[in-house]
Amino acid sequence: MGKYFGTITLIFLLTSCVSDDIVPDEPQFIRLQKTNNVTSSSESAKKVEYELELDGRLPIDKNGYYHLVLNKTSHQTIHRVSGKVKGNTHRLKIEWNSNLFWWLLQEQTVANITKTYFNPFTGVLQYINLPPLINWRDVLVPTINTASYSGKDGEINTIIAPIKEMKGDTLIVNARIIETQIKKQIKIVLE
Repeated sequence: MGKYFGTITLIFLLTSCVSDDIVPDEPQFIRLQKTNNVTSSSESAKKVEYELELDGRLPIDKNGYYHLVLNKTSHQTIHRVSGKVKGNTHRLKIEWNSNLFWWLLQEQTVANITKTYFNPFTGVLQYINLPPLINWRDVLVPTINTASYSGKDGEINTIIAPIKEMKGDTLIVNARIIETQIKKQIKIVLE
């Protein structure tokens, strides 16, 4: 009877757990229905409309193109692109991308670092050049930070960093609100 006891117990447990009367509690999720420019909650039927605006923070021509003068003494030109999400009541994730990239090749110098410190023995401010940072593999570098979050007032920001070899190109900056699929684009002529 000992060898049948384990089998009978297993069959009892399996058949006793199956019942049409037992319905697990469904989780109480708020389902969001998304359309272009509108996000609504099926529970409250409250509609929140979002509008996305971008500002290149640069001079703009009559065709709507911004113009960025590249720094001739530096490899990259750093510039902030701003914008605003209207209708924002909470933090939204913004995805950024651009059409321009550049290669950082293996064995290229990434940075030269100078350490500055006060020498208490001599009373002099001293500078020491540390060995350069060298890249160990080829890397494709984007010209824009790829994500940011909106602030409480809906303000959004990202940084672009084109290189001087891109002079004459047009940088296309795309922003997209992840939660709603709303997109906006600006074009920046690199001079």
